[in-house]
Amino acid sequence: MTTSLPSTMAAIEVAGLYVAYQRQTVLEDIHLTFPAGKWTAIVGPNGAGKSTLFHVLTGSMKPLQGSVKAFDEPIAKHRRAGRIAYMAQREAIEWDFPVSVWDTVMGGRYGHMRSDALWRRLLPARWHHARHSEAVHEALVAVNMLDLADRPIGALSGGQKKRVLLARALAQQASILLLDEPLAGVDPPSEKLILSVLRREREAGKTVIMVTHDMPGARRYVDHVVLINRFVRGTGTPEEMLSEAKLAELAVSSIEQTVNDRQIMPVASNSSGQG
Repeated sequence: MTTSLPSTMAAIEVAGLYVAYQRQTVLEDIHLTFPAGKWTAIVGPNGAGKSTLFHVLTGSMKPLQGSVKAFDEPIAKHRRAGRIAYMAQREAIEWDFPVSVWDTVMGGRYGHMRSDALWRRLLPARWHHARHSEAVHEALVAVNMLDLADRPIGALSGGQKKRVLLARALAQQASILLLDEPLAGVDPPSEKLILSVLRREREAGKTVIMVTHDMPGARRYVDHVVLINRFVRGTGTPEEMLSEAKLAELAVSSIEQTVNDRQIMPVASNSSGQG
């Protein structure tokens, strides 16, 4: 059963966030609130810092400064409790490895298994607590992949692979779902199914946050939109943020940011050489 958390507060609050790769600033002075129980789309050009933001939220990257809270507590507490599930844009999975769909989705339960008795954790998977198998079964049914549970993951199509990764996130039964480009490279039937699944998750009270380039899907399904390109460029409803005028502003900001970076980089290089 999914842990129930308050829906009257922000699911995630980001304050004063700065992130850099080496000397290049990627995110600067980010202040964001992701509403609980809502579906938020994060939109921005390539290299805007969208995936970097997710790396901070999942704890795989530390910011230079700033704070991140989930439900008004340090986000690390909720990560440890398994309340945040993450579906990466490119999962570090060896797709040619002879592992089944079922076992791949079961990987989403490993965090929950830490609370099981030690003897269960040391024995083969068939001895795992029944609640783990039930969660995997539910997740595979949700993405219409139960019939392929025994199939090696290397035999799947691109859309099926995305659905398996989504099922693994669903199997965590988390309160917050972070999805980085869940619709990228999928066929139309898989896209329709994924959007339908995410809508059901939101209707069940989950907080869904996804990075996407799919403007039609975002306009139709999401509640809240964040425009980002190093800085936050806007937040609001899909009607406000995904208008042609607003998206044009975002595109112009991307061009201006690229020009500014190219002008600054030689100066930084010369200063370093002199000093």
